[in-house]
Amino acid sequence: MNLLNFLRSTAVLVGAVSILQGCFPIIAGSGLYGAMVLADRRPLSVTTIDRGIQLELEANIQNKVGTNAHLNVTVFNQKVLLTGEVPNQNYKNLVLQEANQQANVKKVFDEMKIAENSSAEDRLLDTSLFSLVKARFIATTDIPSNSMKIVVEAKRVYLMGVATELEAKAAATVASRASDSIKEVVKLFDIISEEEKKKLDSMGVPETKK
Repeated sequence: MNLLNFLRSTAVLVGAVSILQGCFPIIAGSGLYGAMVLADRRPLSVTTIDRGIQLELEANIQNKVGTNAHLNVTVFNQKVLLTGEVPNQNYKNLVLQEANQQANVKKVFDEMKIAENSSAEDRLLDTSLFSLVKARFIATTDIPSNSMKIVVEAKRVYLMGVATELEAKAAATVASRASDSIKEVVKLFDIISEEEKKKLDSMGVPETKK
C-alpha cells in the first residue's frame, strides 16, 4: 500500500473511532484526538462534566469565530486544551476568554497558533500520526491508554490523562518513537501516586463495547 492510500485509510479509520467515542473537531477541520476508554480513572461525575464543558465551549467558540479559524477543544479532568490556528491575536483572545469563563473549567492550556488554517494534507498527516501513537499505546502494557487522550496537531502530540510519573514518562517515550515526523510530545498529565493508581484501578469497571 502506498503512503497516500495508507493516509486515506487511516483517516477513515480514525475518523470512525473519533465519532464513536464522541471526539470531534469544532471549527474548519480537525486536530486528531481520541479517548481509548476501557476503565477511565476519572469519576463518572467528572467525565459527565468534561463532556458538558466540551459541548458548551465548542458552541460558544463557534458563535464567536465562525469559520475564520481551525480550532479544536479537548477536555480532560476539567482541564481544557485548545489547539489549531487563529488568524490574529484578537481571535485568540476571544477564544481564551470563552474558555477561561466557562463553568467548571479548572485550567486552560493554550496551544493555538496565529497562522493560516492548516491544509487537508497537514491534517491527514496528523491523522496518520494519531493512529501510529494510538497503536503503540495499545500495544504497551505499562501505559493506561484507557485513561488518556491523544491530540495530534501540526505534528505535535499532546497527551492528557491520569497517570503516575512512570506511566507519563513511558507514554511520552512511546509517542516520541512512533514516527520520525513527530516534532514534539507535550505532557499535560494529572500525576498521581502509585497508591492512588492502585485505588483508582481497583474501582474501575470496563465499559461494555457496543
